Amino acid sequence: MTDRGTEERRDNSPCDAGSDPPGVRDADLQRRSERYLDQLFGAGAGARHSAFIDRLDHPVLRDTLHGYHVLESDTRHLSVTENYLLGMVVLCAQRNYGPAAMFAKTLLHLGTPRDKLLEAIARLAMWVGGITAAEAAAHIQKAIGEYEQRGLASLDAWFPPIERPG
Repeated sequence: MTDRGTEERRDNSPCDAGSDPPGVRDADLQRRSERYLDQLFGAGAGARHSAFIDRLDHPVLRDTLHGYHVLESDTRHLSVTENYLLGMVVLCAQRNYGPAAMFAKTLLHLGTPRDKLLEAIARLAMWVGGITAAEAAAHIQKAIGEYEQRGLASLDAWFPPIERPG
């Protein structure tokens, strides 16, 4: 009998003995990530977001973020909207308001009504308390305002221009 916690991993994770060593860039993963982002935000968005991700020095972190995009693109059990709503609420609960605000703007871009975002944050009070939920609401309300003023341009931090060599 084997202890399940010590079994050898065979799930194609970075820990799998047959996988590439940490830090070896998975070009297919990046292509799939970029294709997904192009579908959400328009042609070229994937490459621009890769430019944002490429600012991270460590290749494992870059591949991790691309892997998250590929996971998000699998809508068999959760829609893209459900995924971003879940992410926004969890990030607010963790007080990671910058990424939560970007998720809120993404939800608005996808057509989610602002009232749904505000309701999700209000219900956060059941789990993290009213003070934390109120703080989160202030950040999300600010993000909503920014999106309502600037639209997709309010997500520019995630989609920097691609620097051309020369």
